[in-house]
Amino acid sequence: MNDDYGYQVRRLETRTDGMEHELYALRSKLGEVEDLDYELSDIRGGIRSLEDDLGTVRNNLTELDDDVRGDIQDTEQALKRLTGRVQALEAHLLAADGAPLADLDTIDPEWKKLAKTATHGWNVRSGLLPAHQRKTHRLSIRHYEQALEERDEHRRKVVEAAGILASQPRTSPEYKQAVMDFDTSRPLAERHDQRAKNLARPAQTARAALAQDDSLRQAKASLIEQGDKAERKLNRLLRGRLADAIRDRALLPMWFVTVLGPVPPAHKTEEWMDQATQVLAYRVTYGITDQVVALGAMPNEYIPRRTE
Repeated sequence: MNDDYGYQVRRLETRTDGMEHELYALRSKLGEVEDLDYELSDIRGGIRSLEDDLGTVRNNLTELDDDVRGDIQDTEQALKRLTGRVQALEAHLLAADGAPLADLDTIDPEWKKLAKTATHGWNVRSGLLPAHQRKTHRLSIRHYEQALEERDEHRRKVVEAAGILASQPRTSPEYKQAVMDFDTSRPLAERHDQRAKNLARPAQTARAALAQDDSLRQAKASLIEQGDKAERKLNRLLRGRLADAIRDRALLPMWFVTVLGPVPPAHKTEEWMDQATQVLAYRVTYGITDQVVALGAMPNEYIPRRTE
């Protein structure tokens, strides 16, 4: 009895020693965790400090960007003023040197007819459906046709499955597969049928709109073609007059110089000529005679193409 008691005591002492050792190990690990937590706190503090510094840098960059943008805007305005002065000086020099005056405002009656024909052609074209609207109508029709195709495909599968169900034994693999095909295709056929019904009216409207537009295009094709030809011819004549004035170093009118400058630029000359020709065509088309403002005063009422 005493031996058993002693054995139990020794076992408890051994377990106690082991638990004390584990407790010591846990305290050591806890100390390490506390050290890591302290280091983590330092890292978090460093991150917050960096975020504050980053915010300060961003604010400084924003202020610098505003300053730079302001300087660029001021420089652009100063450059425009300087360009205007240079253009005025060039005009005075040309006038003092006896340069001829470019006549860009005397319009041949034939040119006015061309402008009228071109405008009429444009107005006719504006009554047609634009390309994006025609595309939308075609999509409506295509969606309806796709719904019909999918409905018919699933109906075909339903019929095939029904034929197998009526002719094959219930225990056959073909019968089991047909049951699955029937259960799958029947609701799909009904769904696409409903979808087709919903799309039928929009598709019908789209077909009617396209048919009407096609008929109108065919009926008005000649007028549109005449307008295009008249516009190309008018632009060619106006471009030729402007090219002659530039070749002769003629003094261009103030309304022209104000928006386009006295001479073509060294770069993008072709683009400059196209823009100048469009300005001339605008003045011819709408009878602009203003000697200061290239496009004249803003119309008091809406005029298609001009006020767009």
